[in-house]
Amino acid sequence: MSDILDVTVIVKRNGREVAGFPYQKRMVVDELQSFAYEKATGGGYETLPTTQIATVQALVVTADQALTLRLDGQSDAGIVLSAGGLLLVLDATIDAGATTNATLDNSSGSTAVVAGLGAGT
Repeated sequence: MSDILDVTVIVKRNGREVAGFPYQKRMVVDELQSFAYEKATGGGYETLPTTQIATVQALVVTADQALTLRLDGQSDAGIVLSAGGLLLVLDATIDAGATTNATLDNSSGSTAVVAGLGAGT
């Protein structure tokens, strides 16, 4: 059975909405995996718990510590997400393989609380 993912993004500058926002997206996906867990510091890159999704089409990640994420088999520096930051990817094709679609490294020096979801086929 398919899942429906609805996302609304509101962006304001000085209290006024920025042109093109709010942005609304509805996606119908075959698989959706939510996650919320603690990631110890160190240990290198580990796969996000979205391994049931062969092709990630939507990814939402937030954490209370600085983290680095790599997407789609990426092997360079990755995307640094600051503490309290949000990574939002919609209508993408991330298909390097379930174990390398989205990986995460916590080198912050503290245990990170990571939450989000992955969705796709």
